[in-house]
Amino acid sequence: MSRDTDLSSDILSGIIVKGVGGLYTVRLDEGEIIRAKPRGIFRKRKITPTIGDRVQCEKSGDPDIPYVITSVGPRRNLILRPSIANLDVLILTFSIRQPSPYLEMLDKLLILCAKSDIQPVIWITKMDLDPESGEEFRSVYANAGYDVVCSTHTEPIDPEILNHYFGGNIVGFAGQSGVGKSTLCNMLTGVSEREVGRISERLNLGKHTTRHVELYPFLDGYLADSPGFTNLDILRMQIETEDIRLGYNELKAFEGKCKFDDCLHIGEKGCAVAEARIDPGRLERYRAFIRESASLNVYKNTDREKKNEIK
Repeated sequence: MSRDTDLSSDILSGIIVKGVGGLYTVRLDEGEIIRAKPRGIFRKRKITPTIGDRVQCEKSGDPDIPYVITSVGPRRNLILRPSIANLDVLILTFSIRQPSPYLEMLDKLLILCAKSDIQPVIWITKMDLDPESGEEFRSVYANAGYDVVCSTHTEPIDPEILNHYFGGNIVGFAGQSGVGKSTLCNMLTGVSEREVGRISERLNLGKHTTRHVELYPFLDGYLADSPGFTNLDILRMQIETEDIRLGYNELKAFEGKCKFDDCLHIGEKGCAVAEARIDPGRLERYRAFIRESASLNVYKNTDREKKNEIK
């Protein structure tokens, strides 16, 4: 066993898979599970270890919590609600019926993925309930340049999908309630919720009874068991106008083609998007997000001015 994962070594490397009340569960590179607390200097530096972080640990000398986290590796990204770092893939799960797809939420999640360097995969469930509408839904986002996968409750899922999206990655699920995220996860992994609990017990992770993020191993990577993403807060997570544009792949084709370089594609004179074949619903939601972002920025600037006046 290598030095990095030998429990008798001074330095141990792994990934945080669970954290509750300042105590973290770390899965080491060879699979061992340890519990650790961060060194006090993290608090002074305002660094909070997060699920998904790569960390290094050392023995603490405390028999109750035998290890301390001594360093946190660089983060590829950090999502705050729920809190998780280094997410590679986010499965955006929406059904075609029961419930009907909430496309505003989907588009906001695509913006969040673009801002955070996360690969989005749009997964449409319950296609058998309305194949025609499902195909329209699929074509809108596939034509926009996104990966779209469709499934039913009865048809088997292509095993190549598992290796393509899940192999070696940290993967999360997001979407509306009732669309079948748990069912889809079970179909993909062959692991039921009850068995997930047993896996956690075998790894000494404990039963997942709180609304905290937890990672469990899958295909040389991890699946994120999380309470879900807070839709209403997405546009308030330090997302600017340019971030919104990045969340719309179909707009990239019009860069440099508008009359004005700073065109926002919201109806300006000489805007090339006006003549484009962009899905009207997508374009309408984009413009609504731009207006919302502008109003939030005005509020922030006004609030900042008031604070300066008080000073």
